[in-house]
Amino acid sequence: MYCERCGKLVDEGLNYCNNCGAQLRRENPPARSVTGVMIGATALTTIFGFIVLAWLMVTLLERSRFPEPVFIFGGVFLIVLSFICLMMMRQVSKLIDADLRSREFPQRTSPPPAVQLPPRSTSQLEEFREPASVTDHTTRTLEPTPLRER
Repeated sequence: MYCERCGKLVDEGLNYCNNCGAQLRRENPPARSVTGVMIGATALTTIFGFIVLAWLMVTLLERSRFPEPVFIFGGVFLIVLSFICLMMMRQVSKLIDADLRSREFPQRTSPPPAVQLPPRSTSQLEEFREPASVTDHTTRTLEPTPLRER
């Protein structure tokens, strides 16, 4: 078996690489995921709801002389059952999205940078001096020239 991070040959029984320290064994996923449980619960709720609706409709229609209230009750029951199943399916879709996001972008620790940059310099600039002239050193050595009189 080879390490996924550094590529070195490691023993099968190790949990971590001897060379780089990367984790070799992944945690076993649970046998039943939360998504699977929610999908099963939604299916059971739907099936059980329809069975209860059918049983109530048959029982109430046999005992009632007026079928209109029984059909109204059946319609309300069906709307509530549909709303419950819709809410459960919304949660299933959120769980599936979260599972896909965690698979697409695994969170990895970034290795330290290969090159260390030197720290920023905090030294001060030299104190301000009078501006130097390009001709400053040349004109001091020359003799002054008299101005012509008019």
